[in-house]
Amino acid sequence: MILAILLSVLAFLAVVPVHAHTGIIVPLYSYPETNATWEPLGTAIGAFPDVQFYVIVNPNSGPGLTDTNYQAAVAALHTYANVLLVGYVLTGYGTRPLDQVQQDIETYAAWPAATGLAGIFFDETLAGLTQTYTAYTDAARNATWPGRTTAYVILNPGEDIGDSDYYTFANQIVTFEDTYARYQTQAPLLPHPAQQSVIMNSFNGTNETLESVVQTFETSRLASAYITDLDVDIYKGFGSHWAEFVQDVNRKRF
Repeated sequence: MILAILLSVLAFLAVVPVHAHTGIIVPLYSYPETNATWEPLGTAIGAFPDVQFYVIVNPNSGPGLTDTNYQAAVAALHTYANVLLVGYVLTGYGTRPLDQVQQDIETYAAWPAATGLAGIFFDETLAGLTQTYTAYTDAARNATWPGRTTAYVILNPGEDIGDSDYYTFANQIVTFEDTYARYQTQAPLLPHPAQQSVIMNSFNGTNETLESVVQTFETSRLASAYITDLDVDIYKGFGSHWAEFVQDVNRKRF
């Protein structure tokens, strides 16, 4: 009995990370047309080695077909010790058949070891479907990931899900994916900040306001955040506040 309890506690701790500081989650949904396309990301990662970056690679609303150019660009990101790469998978709000989800997972897991994918970002997550999302998560964790013993799993309902049991099996959960205007009127609740993530677009505040928002995240020990001023094709670029945002995340660590 004691051994069983100990194993269950260790399993829980393996899922629930302790984040000393807020990291940066990056929806990287663009194709690296040139070296300059992803250069702002690579520059930020290299300049701030103490900031953890969670980078979501998304070739085509899922693994799709990738060429050598795309694979090389992902592999370049993998060379940084402060980067964790996860592959984007649609779930259709829990309606997508498990075998289709599993096929996407296996495709990502089979990418060359040099790309270093560490797990899966499940988009279009719907609250209240514990059995479904447990099955999706198990499929990710049961896959073979080069250099890892298990998959890192991020769920994206994009809204508050309360004190959901999803927190018992996901590493991170995006509980806000919306505009800055919406954030101002409906800031996300943080019942489990060490596992929560905020993705914000259409930011139109000052640099001082941006710093204040980042400070709020850091004080709460939010797992990760992303803020962009883009309001069109919001995940195809980084926006004019990118450098300041990354600097703020780094500064608030100290």
